[in-house]
Amino acid sequence: MNTIHLALAAGLLAAGGAHAQLLDGAAAPKDLSATPAPSGPFAKILPVPRTYMGNAAETGGLRYQDKSAFGVYVSDPKLFGGINLSPYFAIETGYANLYTRGFHFADYARPDEVSGALGTKGFNSYLAARINVPVNDQFAAYGKLGVAVSDRVAHDKTFRNTVSDSDVGPYVGMGARYKLNEKASVSAGYEQYGNSAKKWGSETNNSGLQAKFKMGF
Repeated sequence: MNTIHLALAAGLLAAGGAHAQLLDGAAAPKDLSATPAPSGPFAKILPVPRTYMGNAAETGGLRYQDKSAFGVYVSDPKLFGGINLSPYFAIETGYANLYTRGFHFADYARPDEVSGALGTKGFNSYLAARINVPVNDQFAAYGKLGVAVSDRVAHDKTFRNTVSDSDVGPYVGMGARYKLNEKASVSAGYEQYGNSAKKWGSETNNSGLQAKFKMGF
């Protein structure tokens, strides 16, 4: 029995020493400089911002900032924001006045124009999935598909009442941007907000083809 006890004790001591060596090796710091670089197919994949937002109606460096005695030059906002799930796919939402005049002169006699009030006559909005196609450093394209919700508020002066109407339908958007240099770019796009353009005619101008030249200084 003493021989068996001694054998068991020797075995336990040997196992304990081996376990301690494993712990010491696990606790030792690793040389991160020796970590291999990503392989070829993944070397060019860079992280992208998780969220983004902006104003598609922004005029960039061409915006006229000076005020006159009668008003100011402003641009009706056309807001958008989204979440990047990958460099090529995002979920995006947007909001714009039902009738957007772009860069225009707002008279001080119309406070709602000067302050850039949203939705004075209604709005177009959407929620869509967006696919980004970066061709190269200068040229990029995109496509969007989702649902559009639009609302119109009409004031009938004859009967002195307000009539509201809404539209829900498919949203389609597509476009491309070409970067001329570090400060200038040209872009064009097409959008369709459900059936709002057909229902309300000239009261909305957000559906259709639009082009923009942007320059910064």
